[in-house]
Amino acid sequence: MISGVLVVAACGGGSDDSGEPQQTTPSGNGTQEIGREEFGMTEEQLVTTIEDVESAIASCMTDAGFEYIPIDPVTFREGMSSLSSVPALSDEEFVAQYGYGFTTLPPTQRFRAGEENEAIFNDLSAADQVAYERTLWGDNTEATFVYMLENEDVEGAGGCTKTAIDEVFTEEQLDPNFQNPFDVLVEQDPRYVAAVKEWSACMSEAGYDYESPEDAEDELLELYDDLVRGADPTTLSESDQAALRDLQDAERAIALADLACAEEFLIPVEEQVERDISGRN
Repeated sequence: MISGVLVVAACGGGSDDSGEPQQTTPSGNGTQEIGREEFGMTEEQLVTTIEDVESAIASCMTDAGFEYIPIDPVTFREGMSSLSSVPALSDEEFVAQYGYGFTTLPPTQRFRAGEENEAIFNDLSAADQVAYERTLWGDNTEATFVYMLENEDVEGAGGCTKTAIDEVFTEEQLDPNFQNPFDVLVEQDPRYVAAVKEWSACMSEAGYDYESPEDAEDELLELYDDLVRGADPTTLSESDQAALRDLQDAERAIALADLACAEEFLIPVEEQVERDISGRN
């Protein structure tokens, strides 16, 4: 996933009859297939990872005295999609209202642990709800597995979520500097490099100096994390609430400019490069 606004899949190179990329990277046993999904996984690997992490979370929660029902892969993938989309809204409408969806999505749009676990949570006392969240996510309740997998960044994991991720993910995937190998292949393509430069020039004309879409997103996420510090945004002080509203306005403006520049210069090139690398039409 190269960019939030662009909504692009992870990437690879070559393909077999099933359409899965056949680009490979070294592994302990020779080579390892690069998939188009998050962290360079194939679709099958991603489903298995979701199942294994969710099962490990449930075991950890049970050991701590809480009930947790593993989220099935289909519901989980829907939760990932909900982080960057709203039903019945076009890309332009979504961006105009929510920007990238980093700081602006209403609580009802934030997929936490699925409806079944939300029902379990809602039946708990206030004190037990606090303990449940802390056991499941640690100090940062924003760091859900759905959110971290969608953003390919598990560094902020805590509680049973961290325990499960550490158990299932490889050391390479846990490295904060990990880069999706399929994305790397796309980003190194000369056509994509040239398109990013055109996107950057377009953004500069709009008043934003970014070398890549990731720079814009990283800046917003860093500002949001510094402001919220893992707390529920609705509990912020009055001054911090005002600062958050300003940040949300900035996100919408940046994302709108990003989308316009990306649609003109970046998306068509990126899609073609992905097709060429993966062998998919």
